[in-house]
Amino acid sequence: MNKKRNEQGEEGLGRELEGLLAFVPPPKAPAWFAAKTLARLRAEKREKRGGWLRIPHWRWLAAGLGVALLLVGILRPDRASLQISDAEVYAALNALVQEDEESRWWAGL
Repeated sequence: MNKKRNEQGEEGLGRELEGLLAFVPPPKAPAWFAAKTLARLRAEKREKRGGWLRIPHWRWLAAGLGVALLLVGILRPDRASLQISDAEVYAALNALVQEDEESRWWAGL
């Protein structure tokens, strides 16, 4: 079968033959192919899923570290002694107002 070159220099079968081939539906896969493919997909899914004991060790370590940090955060002894004085609140509000005034000045408002 001779291949023809089109205007772009690419090889092809020709416009007429490619048009006829476009109308032909692709052949169906044989039954053994479908069965083999489905079996392979099921096996891959089983391997990916695994049991909860197949979780890598670094995940166990990360989970243990997260639980330890949570417990340390909850059971912190100095948690009740956290108090903010009025002077700190007013200083923070003044800094916020000053920052807002500066940004308005830079924006030209």
